[in-house]
Amino acid sequence: MSTLDHCPSKSGLSPEAPRGASGMKYWRSVEEFSNTPEFTQFVQREFPPEASELLTGSRRSFVKLMGASLALAGAATIPGCRRPQRAVMPYSKDVPEEIIPGRPLYYASAIPLPGGGAEGLLVETHTGRPTHIEGNPLHPINRGAASVYSIASILGLYDPDRLKFPVYNNPSRGPLPATWDDFKAFAYRHFKDYAERRGEGLAFIVDKKSSPTHNAMRDRVLAMWPSATWLAWNPAEVRGQVEGARLALGSPKKVHYNLSGVRAVLSLDSNFADEGPEAIVHARAFAATRRVAHGSDEMSRLYAAESSPTPTGALADHRFRMAPSQISALALAVAHEIMKSQPPAGGAGLKSALAAMEGVSVAGIEPAHVEAIAHDLLNNKGRALVIAGRSQPPEVHALVWAINVALGAVRDSNPIVWTTPLDAELASDAGAGIAALVERMDRGEIQTLVCIGTNPVYDAPAGLDFAEKFARVKTTICWSVPLTETAAAATWSLNGAHSLESWGDVEAWDGTLSAIQPMIAPLYEPALSDIELLALLMGDENPDGYTLVTGVWADRLALGRDSAAFEKTWKRALHNGLLDSTAHRPESVSVRMDAVADAVRAFRPGAAPSSSAMEVVFATGSVGDGRGANNGWLQELPDPASKVVWANPAYVSPATARELGLLPVGGDDPYTKKQIPEGRMATLNVGGKRMEIAVWIQPGMPDHTVRLVLGYGRTAAGLVGDAVGWNTYAVRAAGAATATGATLERARGTHPIASTQNHWSLESRTSIVRAIDRKWWTEHAGSVVNRPDAVYGTARSDNGLNLAEQLGELSHTPENVSIYHNPLNQSAQDPAAGSAYSRGPQWGMSIDLASCTGCGVCTIACQSENNIPVVGRNEVAKGREMHWIRVDRYFAGDDLNDPTHLYMQPVACVHCENAPCETVCPVTATTHDPEGTNNMAYNRCIGTRYCANNCPYKVRRFNFFDYAVAKFKGGLDAQYVGKTIAKGTAKGIEFNQNLIPPRLRAKVDEITKMQHNPNVTVRSRGVMEKCTYCIQRINRAKQEVKARNIWTSADQTAPIPDGFFKTACQAACPTESIVFGDILDPGSKVSAARASDRSYMLLGYLNTRPRTTYALRVRNPNEKIRVFDHEDPLAHGGGHDAPHDDGSHGGGHGADPSGERHGSIFIDRERSTHDRGYAMSLRVLGVQA
Repeated sequence: MSTLDHCPSKSGLSPEAPRGASGMKYWRSVEEFSNTPEFTQFVQREFPPEASELLTGSRRSFVKLMGASLALAGAATIPGCRRPQRAVMPYSKDVPEEIIPGRPLYYASAIPLPGGGAEGLLVETHTGRPTHIEGNPLHPINRGAASVYSIASILGLYDPDRLKFPVYNNPSRGPLPATWDDFKAFAYRHFKDYAERRGEGLAFIVDKKSSPTHNAMRDRVLAMWPSATWLAWNPAEVRGQVEGARLALGSPKKVHYNLSGVRAVLSLDSNFADEGPEAIVHARAFAATRRVAHGSDEMSRLYAAESSPTPTGALADHRFRMAPSQISALALAVAHEIMKSQPPAGGAGLKSALAAMEGVSVAGIEPAHVEAIAHDLLNNKGRALVIAGRSQPPEVHALVWAINVALGAVRDSNPIVWTTPLDAELASDAGAGIAALVERMDRGEIQTLVCIGTNPVYDAPAGLDFAEKFARVKTTICWSVPLTETAAAATWSLNGAHSLESWGDVEAWDGTLSAIQPMIAPLYEPALSDIELLALLMGDENPDGYTLVTGVWADRLALGRDSAAFEKTWKRALHNGLLDSTAHRPESVSVRMDAVADAVRAFRPGAAPSSSAMEVVFATGSVGDGRGANNGWLQELPDPASKVVWANPAYVSPATARELGLLPVGGDDPYTKKQIPEGRMATLNVGGKRMEIAVWIQPGMPDHTVRLVLGYGRTAAGLVGDAVGWNTYAVRAAGAATATGATLERARGTHPIASTQNHWSLESRTSIVRAIDRKWWTEHAGSVVNRPDAVYGTARSDNGLNLAEQLGELSHTPENVSIYHNPLNQSAQDPAAGSAYSRGPQWGMSIDLASCTGCGVCTIACQSENNIPVVGRNEVAKGREMHWIRVDRYFAGDDLNDPTHLYMQPVACVHCENAPCETVCPVTATTHDPEGTNNMAYNRCIGTRYCANNCPYKVRRFNFFDYAVAKFKGGLDAQYVGKTIAKGTAKGIEFNQNLIPPRLRAKVDEITKMQHNPNVTVRSRGVMEKCTYCIQRINRAKQEVKARNIWTSADQTAPIPDGFFKTACQAACPTESIVFGDILDPGSKVSAARASDRSYMLLGYLNTRPRTTYALRVRNPNEKIRVFDHEDPLAHGGGHDAPHDDGSHGGGHGADPSGERHGSIFIDRERSTHDRGYAMSLRVLGVQA
């Protein structure tokens, strides 16, 4: 395809990484930046090198495997080993009245977030079993959107490795299966003795969360046992914001931001759009300030100083890579500039303290840029905001409060930043608490330790030796839903009820109260919730979660639990998913300027890191603090910045890796070799605590800074999570967000790392992602160009090009016509009147690059909705991941270490009207329907993969093995080889388990199948699959509008009202970047998005006529810092931010020697012969070009 490209380019040379109209370079990885021949060959392949190879590993391992398999296959023919017969029973007995087979029911619920806060959920159920989670559209936090954590939590319900029954660890006989009756008998005797001692020697470690019933049970526990220790534990907790509020305001507070009207924001290592209890709120509000429809529209400007690339930084207009210590210095410098100009009332002392620190150097940013940022914030006073992140110390958080006062963000009326009360338990210092508890455990003062929803044996801070102290406690009890290291080491391990199986309640960060209601009875009954367990320990014989929750709510509402008023309020709260009018009102904030000044005087930011004294940043990833480690969806979700899956390597900048000799195997082309990428092993020393970990290059990281992701390295999580990554808690102090003085030295060996950053790379096109500076957007928005083609000299007959399309190939390619008359549009171009495509509904989608953060929520939502399987690290490394929607991450700029921007682009099947896949399928397995969707007939597909070879978007996924049918890491099937052998092989087989003959391989557990959406086919081996635009939801909407008499046959304008349903990705998106609907409905959001000047077709010049379009990003740079489009990108072929050294963009070898400026962006005289031949071919076929 590269030699027959419509777009002129140089022949015989490796195409350079894509450049936009401004000449800015866009690249996805180190290899693409280096533009090696190996990478060029890699991209030109339709599949990664190993994707088509079924056999891996040594011949010896293969022969051993096949020998065992053949022997077992023979044994399987013995009559006693036949597959057992099963009866199929109809779902017809005692069916609830409201259940209609095939039609889902939705229930509102909620889920607590680690460390406090909650999300409101809308749970989809089929025949009594939950299958999919979305955000509650009525909940003020979600408003229909959801986080990766909440959507993926449903997989924990159906985790085959979860605790299924109590286990008693007998001192002499080891772990023994037990029952809840056994534990009740033990608990009655054991805890009765503590009543006389007032709880002396008794300790609880509970999950830190905000729940009224949980708090009520805590108060009951401490009233019964006042001398007991109660510790609320959050392993990933940092103290900066809480202690900063204590410094600035006098007491800890919840901090809230209103980003909907801001015009200038400075983020000091704050990933506010992707982390925190109100991340969805912040992402939604700030994204709205980034979208512009007209040239006169206002938009915000974001400055992001970051210690590692984040989804929030992907939205930044100016991004600065800085170590955490230097971000603290930046905060001081910006504060000094602001206070020098406009100090707030009472800020004289702070102004003086900052003036005394004026000489503090800031590495990573120029002094002029600091001044420009401060002045821009002041120029937007009343609509400006500074946010400090988790890596910053309390002094910086306190200083930020003073800065926001000076910027007018802290005010009584319509504040931008405000506070609400913070519960004492949420404000408590978990790190200090666990350290004090361990000291008592070491002295033998704790005889009984109860862990509820926590895993301190795994995630306790380094240096405490918690596991060793835990083993010395006489009686230990662990309640948990998943398998954990603490449960494995406890005297009593108790299986807990999942949040979808139990009653409870939770309070969101804004105070909104929601009930947690069960969707299904406990799958492993009996099982108790955490509040029921506490009631049991206090003597309740048959604790009931419903009674406990309603009792607390009745007391809060001052209503009798049996009263009609309470019943009405309770049912309404269950239906809506929240209790009305429970959100806290903003408090009046008074910042103690003198206290902030004293803190600043005593504070000194650290020196810039070096190779001998590096800084370490601790962060959380997709698996959170470790509780999501056995969740395959989360493990296989690519990291937004690095695209690494199934691992948590140490991330360093390319320059640091080169300096320390830690460049990966393969040099400049490490990840496109015919092998799984190998990361160098290194020894990390943090304050005397050492660990070995693989290293991964991450552009955009500050030099001499290491990013460590928590939550990996589990040893008792289950088949999915065991032995994945490294336990970085081993080098982290309690509550620490960062560490200084670390060293990183090369160690022996390498470790395979799977990353998707190069998978499905589109072949060196020049306008895959498009962006323009606001100056030129303001000038050109609304302009439509209809001019002669600059290359071919022919007049264009179309309706002209909007601004976004003028930045792409369509501005200089031949007219997009086709010799194929599509029967669905009865035309070679736009649909003819009366054709199928001229009648609604016609489905389409628009994705906005201006607001997409790359969080990956769309990927998880699609996986949950469409039964997409998990394939594992080795399969992903070979390019066999099955995600229907991927998020391509592009860096921009000519500096490998310091890219100027990150761009996130979700890509799924774009449902081309002229679909290349359809013309090559030999069995017509992929076809178009009259409503414009490209559909798959799975039972017709024979797996030729011709469709994938012919897809320019690389969005089709092939089932190389039985990913959806075979159990992940399941080993051999116990029905054939016996339970003992099967159990021994589940974890023991280290080579490719997909090579086990299908009959002998363990099948997916029945409990796992319960999560599948019954309206979506589970695909088998040898079948191609892709995005379907959630066709099952489209069909359900059709049935609904007909049943409700909304749609009549005479209504052809908008048969399904806009917004009547949403695709899974659209519903989940926190930033509302995805819009879906009927493109023929003039009032639909997708029609408005497609009509925007920012709308363009991905690879539109190929005349595939994709139904999914994209909206370019408008950058809003501060001209005093940097301008990215130095000259009008529409005025000539190329910009000035990058060297023009080839003919792939204007000004290079392909430039007109006469110096004439053409209207096109890319001109290449060397392809003129090919272009003339192409034009002649069209004329021969009767098409004017």
